[in-house]
Amino acid sequence: MTKSSVVPAVAIITRTKNRPHFLERCIKSVLAQTERDFVHVILNDGGDKAEVEAVLARYPDARREVIHNKESVGLSRGLNQAIRKSKSKFITVLDDDDAWHKDRLLLGLKTMHDRDAKASVIPMDIVIEDVNDNGELVELERRPHPESWSGEVSLFKQAHRNYLSNGAVMYTRELYEELGGYDETLLTAEDWDFGIRLMLKSNVEQVDSDVALMYYHQRPRVQDLDIGNSVHAGVREQERTIMKLRNDYLRRDILNGVFGIGYIMNHSEQELINLERVEGHINRTNAELKQAVLDRVNHDVEHLIRKHSLYDAMKRKFRKNS
Repeated sequence: MTKSSVVPAVAIITRTKNRPHFLERCIKSVLAQTERDFVHVILNDGGDKAEVEAVLARYPDARREVIHNKESVGLSRGLNQAIRKSKSKFITVLDDDDAWHKDRLLLGLKTMHDRDAKASVIPMDIVIEDVNDNGELVELERRPHPESWSGEVSLFKQAHRNYLSNGAVMYTRELYEELGGYDETLLTAEDWDFGIRLMLKSNVEQVDSDVALMYYHQRPRVQDLDIGNSVHAGVREQERTIMKLRNDYLRRDILNGVFGIGYIMNHSEQELINLERVEGHINRTNAELKQAVLDRVNHDVEHLIRKHSLYDAMKRKFRKNS
């Protein structure tokens, strides 16, 4: 698997824009891979060229191709641009703020070859981090991604919630071309849509590993879009895009007269809303019951205290009279 070829086995695609600290971590993660048969295509999408070149100069590598766009073309179009720059049979995207375990490529490619797979996904951890006053990344918490460790790669689950995130998925170029690439009308949630369309065409193999092979970084406290996550700092646009996707898929189902993925996407969301309502009702009921029990206990205690005080008073009076 480590034998090099004229065309590298896998193309790693990274889009970045004015985030040198993140890009440096990303590059170090790629260079640490035990599988060496890759090309790393980095797209600087309208960001400061000097900043990117300074990071690259600290970590020189012959397996790297760099594209500098004078103006940003956006996430989805940028990914398509970088992918089409490469020729590798296998493709995986690594966002500039995420990182991999050193065996991510090795085990991913092994799964693709051994199972003759068109796509595979790796288990990942969610890493909660913050940016301090010096611009340094500080890890606050690390936990397993609940879906990626389930052992099941389900189209039904993917229709409800994205767990085929960029960086976790590897797919063949043939499948990418068949899907027509990433939807360039989407400003965000492009990996959710791509994952749904991918699973409508093919199964996705789970890569076997006892450890997380991807570290999915989130910064919920950061509201600056330049260094935040789209699911937090860009939550409004994320919500609009997700609603657009749900409507588009459902509209397609209705026009075609089918019970399809659009219904599942919207039904599962409604079920989640209903579940949250039930959970809220249960929490309120529990709080009310807890308060009722406390009130009753306090009442009984006060009654016992009064009763005990009356008994003591009567006993003292009896002793005095005797």
